Amino acid sequence: MKKTICMLLVSVLLFSLAACGGSNASAPPAATTPPASTTPATTTPSTPAPAAPATAWNPDNIRSQSFILGHGQGETSQVGAQYHEFALAVEELSGGKMKVEERIAGTLVTDTETLDAILDSVIDFAHSMGSYVTGLVTDLSPLTIAGYYGGDDWNSFADGIFDLVSDIYGDYNIKYVAPLYQGNSYIACTQRQIKVPGDVTGLTFRASGTWVSKTVDAWGGAAVTIGLADLADSFSKNAVQGVATGMNIIVPFKIYEVAKYITFTSISEGFAALLMSGDTWARLNADEQAVIMEAGKIFQRKAYDIAIENIGVYEDTINSEGKNEVYTLNAAEQKQFIERAYSVYNEMEGELGPKGLELIGILKRINGIG
Repeated sequence: MKKTICMLLVSVLLFSLAACGGSNASAPPAATTPPASTTPATTTPSTPAPAAPATAWNPDNIRSQSFILGHGQGETSQVGAQYHEFALAVEELSGGKMKVEERIAGTLVTDTETLDAILDSVIDFAHSMGSYVTGLVTDLSPLTIAGYYGGDDWNSFADGIFDLVSDIYGDYNIKYVAPLYQGNSYIACTQRQIKVPGDVTGLTFRASGTWVSKTVDAWGGAAVTIGLADLADSFSKNAVQGVATGMNIIVPFKIYEVAKYITFTSISEGFAALLMSGDTWARLNADEQAVIMEAGKIFQRKAYDIAIENIGVYEDTINSEGKNEVYTLNAAEQKQFIERAYSVYNEMEGELGPKGLELIGILKRINGIG
């Protein structure tokens, strides 16, 4: 009996020792080599950091409010589509708290009235053509000549002069939010193909604004002021023989149907901008201002994409319908137009302040004009 009990005690002792030894043998390798999923983020630099829009503005500081954006272009026009992107961006970035009401197609103001409407706080945002505002914002004049930029990277160009242009507008209590890309200038003419400035000599050209008109004069033509709605009819009646304008005018306004000759260029069409009332800007807190400026950046890029897409469609329309004789300026020919246009600066310089003169210097350098 005693022998049996002893054997049982030995068996129990051996089983306990085996159990203890088994516990050590089955320790998981994770204790010495953690799986990748539990490795701290600091040891995996290849993992991209999550987006953190809150670093730009605090959503809790955004107040519910609405703004009015006014211009004279239609909803389905290129300009209408471009500015709609700004309204969408403001609402999205603000989480729906900031809304932009679009008063378009001249229902509140025409494009020639937007500057006064901004200054009087009738509207908060406006589409503003540079040529319409130089009577007041004089130092902006260098950007209003035909040929102010003839390069192939407009967005980088616009970004490079952003601070200076902001200072120019700021002198008049106007907040410059973003530039608007309108594409290139195309020359439409009823009389002959325009390849060099001398081909403009003796022709009447539609122009808007003092310095655009003086540019036409420098090319040898005679500038006249005609509303866009009346331009096609004026061509038909020979009241005007030519115009340098954007493709978003030449096709939608049916200019190509009455002007046989079309010249393609890479000279940027007139400078335009998304402006904001300085009083409205001052009422916003820093986070709300950050939303507006970020929306402006989105607007600038999307407006550019819209214009590029439209230009392709408009050019296809002209080429496919076969109503026109089309010519594309080569680099040497285009430079002649730009150099003639820049000769206008000699007269302009006497009317400019230091910022306007600085702008001329930048434009000359960028365009390779001595």
